[in-house]
Amino acid sequence: MKSIDSFIQVLNQELLINKSLLEISMEKKDHIINNNSKEISSLMIKEQNYVKQIIEFEKLRAGLTLSIQKELGIEKIENIKDIINNIDEEKGEKVNSIANELRKILKELEHNNNLNSKLLDITLEYLDLNINLLTSRAEPKLYGKSANEQKNKGNNFFDTKY
Repeated sequence: MKSIDSFIQVLNQELLINKSLLEISMEKKDHIINNNSKEISSLMIKEQNYVKQIIEFEKLRAGLTLSIQKELGIEKIENIKDIINNIDEEKGEKVNSIANELRKILKELEHNNNLNSKLLDITLEYLDLNINLLTSRAEPKLYGKSANEQKNKGNNFFDTKY
């Protein structure tokens, strides 16, 4: 069954790519904490390239699943267990092992991405607070007749004359 062997190869490739994405997510966390935006940008480009590869492998896997379905004479394959239960034991164990490891990696990746998202939110809130502090001016407390005149004078952050 050539389709099963190709299916296993595709699963292995997806596993390797997801492991690379997991490593990138860990690196990204460190760079977010250290406020290294250049490295974050670089990692995001790598991440996008890996995601493109995963999309291609997913298309291949879907096509191979249809081939396996025809070869095995199964009406419909709903999940990977349908494949595992209908192939020889050795290949079934291999597919199951890869699938389990892939699930584990994907859970870790999801956790890291959620953490990175929260870290970025905190960083953005901090930047927003600093911008607000820098651009806001305290209103001087003035009393008397000239208070209204001075209140309107100098309310602009930048006083420029043309």
